[in-house]
Amino acid sequence: MRGMVTKRSVSLPDAVAAAVEAAAAEDGVSFSAWLAAAADRQLRIREGLRGVEAWEAEAGSLTPEELAEGEALLARLLAGFGARVRPGMAAMVRPAVASASKVRRR
Repeated sequence: MRGMVTKRSVSLPDAVAAAVEAAAAEDGVSFSAWLAAAADRQLRIREGLRGVEAWEAEAGSLTPEELAEGEALLARLLAGFGARVRPGMAAMVRPAVASASKVRRR
């Protein structure tokens, strides 16, 4: 059973709307379904980044080695989807935690 649906009117730049239309057609879904899935992914990413931020606030920043391990794991997980992970991608999305609130690793 599908959940409730709320209709919204959104404004998009022409180029974005055209790209979404093309992507939705390629994926075999409606414009609205494609946007909903993209919004859902973005919300999950934000939730995950907040989790990393909370963890880092307690345990300290991820080391370069841990970031490299995370990028390697992400690359393996995404390999089945034909996605590529650029070096440094994890560092680009990792939230910064104010140095004053960092706790050193035990």
